[in-house]
Amino acid sequence: MTIPNIKIYTDGSCSPNPGPGGWAAVLMFNDGKKIIELSGHETQATNNRMELIAAIKALESLERNVRVEIYTDSRYLQRGVTEWLEKWRRSGWLTSDGMAVKNLDLWQSLMSLLRYHQVRWFWVKGHGDNKWNKRADELAAEARNVGNHKQDKSSSINFYLGVTWKKSTSSGSWVTILSYDSYLKILSGKEEETTANRLYLTAVIEGLKVLKKVLPVTVHTRSGYLRSGIDAWLESWQKKGWTNTEGEEISNKLQWLELYKLKQVYPISTSTYSSKQSPCFAQEAKELARELQ
Repeated sequence: MTIPNIKIYTDGSCSPNPGPGGWAAVLMFNDGKKIIELSGHETQATNNRMELIAAIKALESLERNVRVEIYTDSRYLQRGVTEWLEKWRRSGWLTSDGMAVKNLDLWQSLMSLLRYHQVRWFWVKGHGDNKWNKRADELAAEARNVGNHKQDKSSSINFYLGVTWKKSTSSGSWVTILSYDSYLKILSGKEEETTANRLYLTAVIEGLKVLKKVLPVTVHTRSGYLRSGIDAWLESWQKKGWTNTEGEEISNKLQWLELYKLKQVYPISTSTYSSKQSPCFAQEAKELARELQ
């Protein structure tokens, strides 16, 4: 079996240092055809801890053994892994001057993950012209300030969807921002020969497929097709053998079947909003989808 190759860009942010911190990772699959963005924050941290946590969270999110290229602008992280880590382990986790290694808990967690994946490390200049390094930096800074987003403090996971579609080419892109407490995850992808309705379905399905625990899910969308399907049509379609009122097979049957199965696991509700009062994450999802198009 071919081992997948994945590129990951990580970053950490802390201001002041030590102080409130944010971390982020951008994971690129299939040469960028699918992108997952992870981020989170801690109320009290250091910049180095955030850099380490970004790498750890990215590797922990991978569900199988893969080849990974990790790009970081942190010399502490890059040199720690490639030059210092094995020396620290042999010396009983003491530095060359006999001091205890800082952030030992994180270095040991990272070492255990490195035994599972085939990882190569690359340093990139911070605040340079690397698109994905800059994106990781933006996400880490946003995560550091995530306390300003009061709208997501609930017991449910919030999905914010963004979709763009070109009728002339029948192609489009989708973005799903998953928000739960202090944790953010951004998924995205492109599709050919598709429709806007199918892109909305894909955005929800891909979001549900990455969840690690069963919690209520609230889908924030302006798509009436998606809302009606989830809230009203699914059960009826299932009873009628996935046909509409005219007895014809419903559009996007395969996607609705998959969503129906996932809905048996995750309690899903929908929430709408006006274009003038859209949540900030919904706006960001739409803007990201436009950038992918």
